[in-house]
Amino acid sequence: MEATRTHPSPLTGPTRTHRRRAAALVVPVLALAGCGVVSAPDSPPVGDGPFVPHGALGYVVCPTAVTPIELASHTAEAAIALPVQGTPALGSFAITTSPDGRTAYVATQSATSGTGVDDVVVPIDLVSQRAGRPIILPGHDVTRAVTVTHDGRTVLVATGTTIVPVDPVTRAVGTPLDLGPGRTVAGMALSPTSPTLYALVPGGVIPVDTGTARAGAPIVTGLSTSSVTSPHGVTVSPDGATVYAVGQGGADFGGRLVPIQAATGAVGAATGFDQFGIADPAAVAVTGDGSTVLVADSADNWVVPVPVAGMVATQPVPLPTGAAAAAAGADHPSDIVVGPGTTGAFVVAGLSTVLPFAPATRTFGSPIRVCGGASSMAVTPG
Repeated sequence: MEATRTHPSPLTGPTRTHRRRAAALVVPVLALAGCGVVSAPDSPPVGDGPFVPHGALGYVVCPTAVTPIELASHTAEAAIALPVQGTPALGSFAITTSPDGRTAYVATQSATSGTGVDDVVVPIDLVSQRAGRPIILPGHDVTRAVTVTHDGRTVLVATGTTIVPVDPVTRAVGTPLDLGPGRTVAGMALSPTSPTLYALVPGGVIPVDTGTARAGAPIVTGLSTSSVTSPHGVTVSPDGATVYAVGQGGADFGGRLVPIQAATGAVGAATGFDQFGIADPAAVAVTGDGSTVLVADSADNWVVPVPVAGMVATQPVPLPTGAAAAAAGADHPSDIVVGPGTTGAFVVAGLSTVLPFAPATRTFGSPIRVCGGASSMAVTPG
């Protein structure tokens, strides 16, 4: 369901300097609790200066560090330490990059305040490759997803059943948008062609218009979220027309891929993987040309390509086996992302490994060793 757009009103809460205004949440379609800024239309763009990235880069997040990867050469660079205290539980952290490729944001947890474990978001300057001071968020729940609005002015962090807006310039935190009891956010995907954010929750997907902070009614898929925590259990096609969600469902509680029409919220027929065995789809991505959906299955250690034409699963491609793969920990994928251009796809697997995957040839490249406890990955433009 496409959320309707209204003119935002001034925020009565954290504000930017120089008398800048921020948008306030309007009354949502759902009976949601809370309100706060989701976009700041009167503020200047983030990162106005010149910046030319040296090729496409990927960033893999671990409990206490982030490993950069040169996507074209499959080369891991020196890890970036995260200034967090303690070690968050596996899966309770995620990473995203800003549209201009200057900054990454890690949603995680840290014993920052001295009174317990706080949810935080850590900004990372990708030019200097240095992490900044954590921004403390309200709540003490798991942080499972993070994204940035198209203008780069607002970071959105999923923590528990809420979506928390953060101004990356002033570090001001808006009032969380609560999606309601039982709707813990397991993943988020921002449409590439509109301001609509899709939040993956148990049983469905909730669309949120980030321009007006208006949430639509839940789109019911009947799928539970994966037992493997991943921020990418939901994604949007490059043309913005289709949302894809993965999980478990049906009478046999098998692995499923469900397409959703972005314009109408209509749910299409599910693609099942029962013929290949018990499945637990952890993450989903779409190739750059929009022709193929890639599903990473953590139960069976494979990637299942699903052509959009027909939406019938093809034979799974098993992750590499043998001594070299075992030594690299190439199993139990938790995330899959598609890089820009011809860089292909990348699978986070085995807690310390990233596997390059070429969709056209259905082949894996050599494992790339990254920081220990790797959970998810984000890429920057080339």
